Amino acid sequence: MADEVKFDINGLDGVLTKMRTLSPKLQKKGLVAAVRKGANIVRDDARNRAKQFDDPSTPKPIWREIVTRVNGRRGRQEGGVVMQVGVRGGARSEKSNRSSNASNDAGSSVWYWRLLEFGTSKMAAQPFMRPALESNVDKATDAIVTELNRQLDEVL
Repeated sequence: MADEVKFDINGLDGVLTKMRTLSPKLQKKGLVAAVRKGANIVRDDARNRAKQFDDPSTPKPIWREIVTRVNGRRGRQEGGVVMQVGVRGGARSEKSNRSSNASNDAGSSVWYWRLLEFGTSKMAAQPFMRPALESNVDKATDAIVTELNRQLDEVL
């Protein structure tokens, strides 16, 4: 099972005070745009790393299926914005992809990404998602803060 990585950004008291003067809809719009900007840095690095492992004989390249998505349900549960960077189709098994008639999700053809990321009993892990986050935490955080300030300046 994939590990979830969660981090909070501290030291934004002034920005948060400004944000609270906005309507909830504008707050969410600005937060989503800012967090997406940071998440896209991680996504782009993960795509570049995944290109190294892609096998041309497979139906689809893994790197094309790495996306950034807002998880609205988790955001409501957590009370904020939850952005996910992951492989479209998730970590479904090959069997569940074959048996699911309802799902024509493009990511279902790259279910094996998790075998590369986490390894198997017969193959060492060749991670590309986890290192992309680990090496870009500072860049992503800076991008989020910069974009959030830009969004606030634009609205105010």
